[in-house]
Order: sequence, then C-alpha cells, then structure tokens
Amino acid sequence: MTRSCRRAAARGLAVPLTLALGVGACVNDDIRLYEVELHGAIAVADGFPSGGVLHVELHHASTGSGGLGYPLREIAEIELDNIFEFREPFLVPMDEGEGLVVYAWLDADGDGTLCAPDGASEPAGLIELTDYPAHAIEFDLVLTEACAGAESLYPFPQ
Repeated sequence: MTRSCRRAAARGLAVPLTLALGVGACVNDDIRLYEVELHGAIAVADGFPSGGVLHVELHHASTGSGGLGYPLREIAEIELDNIFEFREPFLVPMDEGEGLVVYAWLDADGDGTLCAPDGASEPAGLIELTDYPAHAIEFDLVLTEACAGAESLYPFPQ
C-alpha cells in the first residue's frame, strides 16, 4: 500500500473514530444513589374494589430547572398482589431530581391498565414524602381518586 493510500485510509477512519470517542465519553457518568427504605401502609377508600394488584411508583417530585423543569420523574415501580403494607428499599438517583413522591393505584380488574374503557373504576392516590432525605420513611396513603394518573394528582410547579 502506498503512502498516499495509507493517509487516505487513516483520514477515512478519523471521522468515525472521533464520533465514537465523542459519544462514548458521555456514557460513563457517575450516578450517585441514596438508599431509602419505604414502609408504606396503603388503604382503599369506601366504594372502590378492595382486591387486586397494587401498583406503587416512586417519583422525584421535580427534575430539571427553568423552562426545562417538570414534575414527577419516575424512579421505580413495584407491584404487590393483594398486599397493602410493604417495606421496600429503593435506590434514589441523587443528581436527577428533588423530593420524593409515592403514587399508587389498584388494578382491580387485573388488566394492567389504569381504568381501561371497559374496566372497573380503579382507585389511585399520591403522597409527597416530606421526610426525604431520610434513610427510612414511613407513610400512610389512602386511594381516594377514581382513575387518576399521578400527573393529575400532583401540582405543576409555578
């Protein structure tokens, strides 16, 4: 291979190699995690079905700032079959949002969808955990709202 052919081949590899290094350099950010053990007691208000799969979601109360800020960044979700009290550890990313919110809903008809058009009226509820950042937080939550998503139960920051 001649010298000019080698230079051309090297130039041809330079662009893809530069792009690969540029993309790869951003992937290895350190993630700082804070362990929180939640002990929750969840009840269903009168008038709603009381059995089924309980979906419990943990959210940051807010993330981002200014015009790019938004509420309720989901961190984790667990499903509990006919269990309304739990003790569960969660790893919360420290640099990706502020505050903690628990949202729960009861899948009374077992379809995995909150209030499908042909399904039952399923209860939901939300609580902001004001004790965060503690390593152990206890809370009581009553599911009082029919067919309400987390976004409709949590106020958007002003």
